[in-house]
Amino acid sequence: MILVIQLVSLFSLVIGLVYVIFSNISNFKEDLKNNTIINAHLIGEYCAVSLDFDVSENAKETLEKLKNIPSVDVGIVYNNENEIFADFYADGEKIVTSNTNNSDSWENFDTNYLNVFRPIYIENNKVGSIYLRVSTEVLSLKIRNYITTMILLLVGLLAVNFTLAYGLQKIVSEPIIHLTKATKEISEKGNYQMRVKKQGNDEIGVLVDEYNKMLLQIYEREESLKQRTNELTETLGNLKQTQQKLINSEKLAALGQVIAGVAHEINTPLGAITSSIGNIKNTLNFVLNKYPIFIKDLPEQQRLEFLALMEDSFKNRHMLTSKEERVFKKKIAKIFENHNIKNAYSFADTFVDMMVVDGVETYLDLLKNENSEKILEVAYKITGLQRSTENIEFAAEKASKVVFALKNSSRINNNDEQVLADITEGIENILTLYSNQIKQGIEVAKDYQVVPKILCYYDELNQVWTNILHNAIYAMELSGKLDIKVYTEKDWVVVSITDNGKGIPKNEINRIFEPFFSTKPMGEGTGIGLDISKRIIEKHNGKIEVESKPGKTTFNVYLPIINRENHSTKI
Repeated sequence: MILVIQLVSLFSLVIGLVYVIFSNISNFKEDLKNNTIINAHLIGEYCAVSLDFDVSENAKETLEKLKNIPSVDVGIVYNNENEIFADFYADGEKIVTSNTNNSDSWENFDTNYLNVFRPIYIENNKVGSIYLRVSTEVLSLKIRNYITTMILLLVGLLAVNFTLAYGLQKIVSEPIIHLTKATKEISEKGNYQMRVKKQGNDEIGVLVDEYNKMLLQIYEREESLKQRTNELTETLGNLKQTQQKLINSEKLAALGQVIAGVAHEINTPLGAITSSIGNIKNTLNFVLNKYPIFIKDLPEQQRLEFLALMEDSFKNRHMLTSKEERVFKKKIAKIFENHNIKNAYSFADTFVDMMVVDGVETYLDLLKNENSEKILEVAYKITGLQRSTENIEFAAEKASKVVFALKNSSRINNNDEQVLADITEGIENILTLYSNQIKQGIEVAKDYQVVPKILCYYDELNQVWTNILHNAIYAMELSGKLDIKVYTEKDWVVVSITDNGKGIPKNEINRIFEPFFSTKPMGEGTGIGLDISKRIIEKHNGKIEVESKPGKTTFNVYLPIINRENHSTKI
């Protein structure tokens, strides 16, 4: 038994460890490759504008930051003519390299290095390429240490396994053999009333107890099988009970229609928050450790100009479009060049990032100082704290709005009680959930009048808005105009939703509220959404009307301002 255990354990451990070793080595190499590709994309994005405006100094300055990544050995930016635009060599010794693969994007491992080549784009136009060479020395050392550790672990596990197998053989074997004989007898005779005798209160004894319980359960279930079969047959015959299940399925389907968009709407601000937190963390580290020394060493006049620059950045919080940024960069760079400022474009780029786009002449003396690059870099870092916090605030507000809308639109009124609710708020919640589809090409026009709150089944009305808005978006094929009006008309609160989609054929418009009728292709609609919507509105003592022609379809929902309890058949 010990030999069998050892052989099985050895075989299993070797197979498992070999798989884990090769899997992790592959993961190590893949991680190195992915990190290098990410660095190539990031450096390429920072150098894109420099390539576009043929300003190599800024690109060289960006490549110098590769010093912070010890494993990067070579970094080269090429222009569209495959000429070296800017380069970086960790040991200072230049190396002749070129795109030997004759392709826009490639990566490979050689003896001691990982080579990565990626194109650089700006507004979908290729402006150059970037090549990174990363040393695999650290990776090789990591792999060797990992293999050594796993071998030692294998030896240790085998030693422990042998000791345990030798000590427990007699304790385990005898009860298991007894249990095996009893199992064989039960399986041959089918006698589930038989019980296995327990020989102790250890783990095997617990196993015997559970085994006897299992025999009892099998016996009881066998006896009740006929009764359960009859009950299931009776249940299958009652098809009318499936109506509520269909309605619940439609509710889940409506929620599923917006889940992908909701995930996107939440992931985007989360990414912005993560990025901003990283910037804040790095800047705070600098402020706490180096800023006091930096500000102390500045001469009085430079200190005043430095503080004025930061004050201008803090008070200018308007957002710029990409086009506006390019215009300001060119304008400011021209001013700096006219005053013989070195690195004019780089400084202009930093000023625009800091939102200092007016009155830049005030800082000409500061920029002519020999320490101007360092001073401007510190100002950019510190003002970046405010930019990052504003990004976090904006992203958190956006994510909170989506979560609030999802919570309110998907809540279930278990008590089936009416509540006073704002109809406009419910519509806005559903629009928020569909924002990912809407922003792809749908213009939304809203005309919300001040209307009173009404007594209603709030979550059921949200299902109505979901069904109508989904149909409108589908009809417009994610491109068109959506008009939403909320107003009062006599004793009604009216919700009017109009789309400029393809419309509903005249021979089908009178059937759209019929159960299981759908104008959508097979597999894209259940045909019960509008039927459920109509029932919900009628449950509120309201009415729903539709008008349609090519290019204009309008659903008008009328809800009574004073809603009396409806004692008619519920949905």
